[in-house]
Amino acid sequence: MIPAVRQEKILEILSSNEILSTDYLLEELRISVSTLRRDLIKLEKEKKITLLHGGGVRLMQKSVELTISTKLEMNKEAKERIARKAAGLVENGETIFLDPSSTTYLMIPYLAGKEITVVSNGISHINQLTALDIPCIMIGGSIKKTTNSCIGPITEATLKTLYFNKCFLGASGFSITSGITNHDMNERVIKLLALNNSSKPYFLLDHTKYGIVTMVQVANLDEYPILIDEIPKDLENYNNFILCS
Repeated sequence: MIPAVRQEKILEILSSNEILSTDYLLEELRISVSTLRRDLIKLEKEKKITLLHGGGVRLMQKSVELTISTKLEMNKEAKERIARKAAGLVENGETIFLDPSSTTYLMIPYLAGKEITVVSNGISHINQLTALDIPCIMIGGSIKKTTNSCIGPITEATLKTLYFNKCFLGASGFSITSGITNHDMNERVIKLLALNNSSKPYFLLDHTKYGIVTMVQVANLDEYPILIDEIPKDLENYNNFILCS
């Protein structure tokens, strides 16, 4: 794992825990003490974490949203399985919406050759769709750098007028008590519009996001179908999870 991705992984782990020990991070990341020390010193210099006496680590801010390029390198095998399953649900003649998540991005190669129209507010998604000659419509708006996507009033106004056979959405985390959550209130509005305007909505969530709670709830955990690579034991009684093998 390259240092930048590894450091983003550290921030992701810390985002769902108030304080963690360096021993926990070593076990979770399976790296050497010297490598972890270098990563933590760099993150502290960047004012992203605070190193505590006794070997504790905590975020300097409550949560950190990762860039889409970093997310694409994390849990990629699991996301590929989910993406392949999701693309298999798309039928010829349909219009679908993809939000700017890393897993929906990985769906795109599996959509090639289908007679469909894809709508997205993700700039990276549109670039990939056009490269593969998949008919697509981009929803414009204000640019959000971390997700390389369009958000805000222009995006929302356009999305209100569009309807989809299916939509596929990502999220920052999910839990039993907090439901499906996201970092950004603006993105929440976009997701809700897509959910309301789609005949069949789906969330794409890999199992590592379980237990992570970010700023704003998008949906209850049992409200929509969820495509997942591995169902956590706590959730085996939920019937809306679709296992992707």
